[in-house]
Amino acid sequence: MSDNTLENKKSELTVSLKNYSDEQISIIIVHKDRPEYLNLTLQSICVTSFNSNYEIIVVDNGSDKESQDFLDDIEGTVKVVRNEKNLYWSAACNKGAKAADKNSKYLIFMHCDVVITNPSWLDLLLNVSESTSSGFIGLDSQTYTVGNQDVGFITDHLILMTRDCWDDIGPWPEELPQIGTSFIMTMKSQSRGFKPQIMKTPVVHHYKIFSLGINEYEKLQEEAVTILPKLVSQVQSKPI
Repeated sequence: MSDNTLENKKSELTVSLKNYSDEQISIIIVHKDRPEYLNLTLQSICVTSFNSNYEIIVVDNGSDKESQDFLDDIEGTVKVVRNEKNLYWSAACNKGAKAADKNSKYLIFMHCDVVITNPSWLDLLLNVSESTSSGFIGLDSQTYTVGNQDVGFITDHLILMTRDCWDDIGPWPEELPQIGTSFIMTMKSQSRGFKPQIMKTPVVHHYKIFSLGINEYEKLQEEAVTILPKLVSQVQSKPI
């Protein structure tokens, strides 16, 4: 039950499901220029979520007119935070967390091309968090090489954090706008004792839409290569 995601293992759910419908949850979705996928994401949440005590916050990164028209239609049903330009993942997530209900015990950060497929997804995530005493839950992992060692980290297409974890390790590192940010957050959650976990039970379909231009991606990647070692050193120098 206490498998560490940095060992690239997944947590099995072996406890009886509890009903967490009274726990407030803020679901933060970062979006840019993909209203057709955002629509699917929002519909899947509404259709599949047994837990009724949640709010949805869409953070839009300076999208086109078609997207703005869609946001106009859904605003009021969900919270909408509009950025004038593309602030990328980290800054957008931070704005979403700032807009979240202060009573929310859990924050979920999602890409806009993730469709929920399991109606128990919220209770499953919360049960893994509760049963493993983890404040940082994801669905998949990748590795990043630090020195000569491959270190696992949780990918950011869907991550649940407890409020305690967020208050301790947040905000998302805006020095890394898009690339490498989930690696640092996984490291921080591990170093602060929040035991990052990967949930094995499948609950979503991720379309994995690539939304960056190649030049934009290469620029962000070059910046990440320069900044990551500094941030890694900072995390390693601040134990519990």
